[in-house]
Amino acid sequence: MVAVSSAEWLTRYRSGGQLPSPRGIFLEALRLLEQEDIDSRELGRVLQSDPATNARLLQLANVSLHYRSRPIVAVNDAILVLGQAQIKRLVLALALIQSTAPRVPDFDYSGFWTRSLLAGLATQHATAWLGRVNADEIFVVTLLSKVGRLALASLFPESYGELLTWCVGKNEVECRLEERRRFDVDQDELSALLLEDWGLPSIYVEAVLHQGCPEELLGTPDSARCIFLAHLLRFGNSMAAICLQRNPSWQEDAAKLRKETEFLGLSQETVNGVLEHLLRSWPGWRDLLQEAEEIRSTVTGWEDGETAEEVEPPIGAGLQIACIGDDTSANGSACSAMLQRMGLCPQKLPRSVDPLTLSSANWDLLIVIKDSVHDAELERLLAGLDPILGPYLLVFGPPLSPVAELLLYRTAVDAYETLPLTDEQLLKHLQFAMRRQEARRKYSLRQQRMQRLAGSLVEVNRDLRQAALTDPLTKLRNRRYAEDRFAQEWAVSKHRQTALGVMLLDLDNFKEINDSLGHDGGDGVLHRVARILEELIRQQDVVCRMGGDEFLVLCPETELSGLEALANRICERLSAAETWQDLPLSISVSIGVACRREDMEDPRELIKAADQALFAAKQKGRNQVVSSY
Repeated sequence: MVAVSSAEWLTRYRSGGQLPSPRGIFLEALRLLEQEDIDSRELGRVLQSDPATNARLLQLANVSLHYRSRPIVAVNDAILVLGQAQIKRLVLALALIQSTAPRVPDFDYSGFWTRSLLAGLATQHATAWLGRVNADEIFVVTLLSKVGRLALASLFPESYGELLTWCVGKNEVECRLEERRRFDVDQDELSALLLEDWGLPSIYVEAVLHQGCPEELLGTPDSARCIFLAHLLRFGNSMAAICLQRNPSWQEDAAKLRKETEFLGLSQETVNGVLEHLLRSWPGWRDLLQEAEEIRSTVTGWEDGETAEEVEPPIGAGLQIACIGDDTSANGSACSAMLQRMGLCPQKLPRSVDPLTLSSANWDLLIVIKDSVHDAELERLLAGLDPILGPYLLVFGPPLSPVAELLLYRTAVDAYETLPLTDEQLLKHLQFAMRRQEARRKYSLRQQRMQRLAGSLVEVNRDLRQAALTDPLTKLRNRRYAEDRFAQEWAVSKHRQTALGVMLLDLDNFKEINDSLGHDGGDGVLHRVARILEELIRQQDVVCRMGGDEFLVLCPETELSGLEALANRICERLSAAETWQDLPLSISVSIGVACRREDMEDPRELIKAADQALFAAKQKGRNQVVSSY
C-alpha cells in the first residue's frame, strides 16, 4: 500500500483542481457508478448524451471483447456485458484521455497517450497466451499506469519542465530519485495514489507502485501475482516504446523488452504476433486520441543483442538524508562527498537549525558530525526527536569515554562511529536506516488502517442512527424522531415566544384501500402520500410517519392561519382525482391542526389538541381540515 505521507501529499494537492480528473458527463457517470442502487438505464442515458463520447466509449469497450465474435454496439449492452466495475474504469480512462490539456511546453502529450494506449493494447493482447489476469482490467490498468507523470506535469508545469531537461542523458533510477527530491513523490507512487483514489483493486495499485522495481514486492501478501502484474506492465510499456517512430532510446527499450519477455515466459514468435497485431490495429485506435505520435510500419530486430542488466539503485536510494555539520569541517565535507559518491543526495543543514523544524521534517537518516557540533548544541538539536518514530540518527565524532557514550545513547542517537569515515561503516548504517524507514512505513500503514476503521465505525454508527430514525417504507422520519424533534421545537418556541404549528393527517378508509388494492397497493399509496407531503411542505417543516396511515407535520414559526392554508392545500391535492387517476378508487385525507397556546404547559397538550381536531374531521365526514382553537 501507499504510505500515509504520500496519501497526505495527494490530499494537499487535490483541492487545487490541477490533478488529472474527470469532468462533464464523465463526472456525472462516475457519480452514478458510486451509487449502490444504480439504475443502468440512467447511466446509459448519461453516457449516450454526447454522440462523440458514446462512440469512443464503445471503441474502448470493444477492445476488451477483442477475442469475442460479437461486438458491442450500444452502451447499455456494454454495461450488461462488461459490468459496472469495468465500465467505471473505461469511463475514467476515456475521461482522462479526452481532458488532457497541454500545460508544459516540453511535455510530449501525444507521445504520452500514444505510449499508454499502445501499452494497454499490448498487455491486453498478451493475456491470450499468458492467462492469469483479466484482459478487460489489465488494459485499463496499463493505460493509466503512468498517469502520475501526467499529474506531476499538471501540478508543477514549470518545475517539471526543468526536470525533463535535467533528465536528458540520465537513467531511470536517477530520474525517479530526482522526482522524489523535488516533489516528495515520484511518478509511480503518484500513479498508484491516483488509482487507489479512483477505486481500482489494491493488487493493481501495488503493481503500479512497484513497476519500477517489482522485486521490492518479495515477501508481501500475494507477492507472486503482484510481481507478475508489475512485469506485465513493464512488458506493455517496453512494447509501446519500440513501436514509436521517434525513440532515441530504442535499443535500451528493446533490451528491456527482451528481459520482460524472458521473465513472462513468452516466445519471440508470440511477441512478434503481439507487435503485428498492434501495428495492424493502430489506425483504428489513433482516432481515440486528440493527437497521436507516429508509429513504425514494421518492428524488427528487437530480438537481437544481449538482455540489458537492470540498473541497480544505490543502497539507501529513496532515503531522505540530512547532514548537520560545519561545511568548512573536513569531516563534514568528507561525509557529504562519500554519500554523493554512493549516488545519494544528502541535504546539508546548518548547526543553527531549529529543533522544531528538525523534528517535524520527514528525514529517514540524520547524520551529525560531532567535531563541528558542540555537546550543548547536539543536546539542543536532539531534544525534540522521537527515538522510535524519528529518523535513524547517526553521529560521527572523536573517540568517547564509555560514560560519555552511554550518556549519548540516552538521547535519540541510534549509533555512534569514530572518525575517520569508511565506506563500510556508512553502508552498514544505510542498511539500518532503510530498515527503520520500512518499520516507520508499516507503522504508518497500521495507523492509516486504524483511522479508516475508526472512520468506518463512525459512518456505520451514523447510518445505524439514521436507520433507527427513518421509516423503512416511506423513507420519512419515524415516530421516534418525531418525538425528539417535537420536544426540541417546543423548547425553542417557548424560549423565543414564537408560534409552533402541528398537523396530524390520517388517510380516510385506509382498510378499504388495503382490501381493494392488497397490502402492496396500500404500501404504494402510503409511499406516494409521503412524496406529495415532501413536495408541498416548506423547507423548515418536518414530516414524519407516526405509524399505519397516520402522518405528522411540524411547522415551526407558523401561525394558525398559515397552518390552515398549508393543510387545505394538502387535503385538496390528496383528494384530487388526477392525483390517483391510475387507481380504481378515490383517496382522501382528514387533517387536524393546532398551534401552541400560552396556556399550554406541556407539548403533549399540543399533540392532544391536534388529535382532537383530527377526530372531529373524521366525525364531520372526512376529507377536510379541522382546527383546534
